[in-house]
Amino acid sequence: MDLHKSVQGIKADLVEFTRTIVRIPSFNGEEEEVAKIVLAKLQEFGMDEAWIDGIGNVVAVLRGQGQGPNILLNGHMDVVPPGRLDHWRYNPFGAEIDSEGNLRGRGTVDMKGGLAALVFTMKMMKDLRAQGVQFPGDIIFSAVVFEEAAEMFGMEYLCKTTLPQKGLKFDVCYLAEPTGGYVNLGHRGKVEVVVETHGRTAHSSQPWRGINALEKMVPVLDQIFNHMSKNLPSHPELGQCSITITNLICKPGTLSIVPDNCEISVDRRYVPGETLDSIVAEFEEMLGEFKKTDPEFNATAYIRTFVEKSYTGYEKRVQKHHPAWIIEKDHPYVRKTCQAIKKVGRIGATGYFVGGVDGALTAGLMGIPTMGYSGADENLAHTYDEHIPIKTLVEDTEAYTAILCEMFTLNIA
Repeated sequence: MDLHKSVQGIKADLVEFTRTIVRIPSFNGEEEEVAKIVLAKLQEFGMDEAWIDGIGNVVAVLRGQGQGPNILLNGHMDVVPPGRLDHWRYNPFGAEIDSEGNLRGRGTVDMKGGLAALVFTMKMMKDLRAQGVQFPGDIIFSAVVFEEAAEMFGMEYLCKTTLPQKGLKFDVCYLAEPTGGYVNLGHRGKVEVVVETHGRTAHSSQPWRGINALEKMVPVLDQIFNHMSKNLPSHPELGQCSITITNLICKPGTLSIVPDNCEISVDRRYVPGETLDSIVAEFEEMLGEFKKTDPEFNATAYIRTFVEKSYTGYEKRVQKHHPAWIIEKDHPYVRKTCQAIKKVGRIGATGYFVGGVDGALTAGLMGIPTMGYSGADENLAHTYDEHIPIKTLVEDTEAYTAILCEMFTLNIA
């Protein structure tokens, strides 16, 4: 099998498929149309099994000989909103190809480009098997819902419900998230902490009759921005912890009323060794100190939760939390992955994610070796200039096919 020639042969179909799914604004809870298109393409390619599960994930399997390793190829179908349309040079859902050969639009980088590469990697492996090559382990494809919500909602259902129901297990997971061509081996944990201050309403013409919850939040803001942010731990590989405030809401939020509730959302990035309990305890200690000097100070801190609902109607309360995770650079699967990528002319170096991904579940909670890889530029994710070179789509498909062959010790040209 001439891998490079074979991938070039499917380039036109790969590009058109990617454009098709980029044109669909598949926000959280609105992934159904993309799911149906992905499923149809996998069925067209002749997977052993392909289906949509109870939460709306697309899953497909090429069965091996039961000797392992079993490999999970994972991507997500949801994208973040485009923001202000007048900031885009191109229609965010136009899937236009510019004069330099870049496919432009929301989700091209994060991560419909990578997702498309995985779909066509499944075709490459199916074609290889049709030529008589046997795989020692299963290849499992998954396109999950609700990754961007940072709650592992779709991924948890896949790993804890769908795969066990089918008797499927995996020994290693690959995420086709944008990594700039590096093999990413982990990221800091992320948790959204809610801090609420409580007061008493009054007419704003007589504010002294109430307790202004916003005023009580002022020292909390100062402490987070000017003190907590300067005393956080770091990790030699994952980097510095961080903390910032992403939202502030006052209630009732009506003119002429002193607010009796003020709520902030705190984005806290943490490293191995820290826990949710220890992070919440930091906030509780801070609030306790304020209470000592201000008898009217009344505040609480807790982890944000939401009840999420997928397009299939499945509901569950989930935490806004991505655990920290890291895979060792000298892990045998990492060495094989880097070796495979080098064989097809890529850099084969390791790195780490800046933001959170669903590897927080597979590696962080399940302890299964997980790696991220795509040539797409991570810095373009969620931006007005989001785009992926068509060259990268082709290269990612080639690289993932090479990775699978290396993991299965298959000799291909």
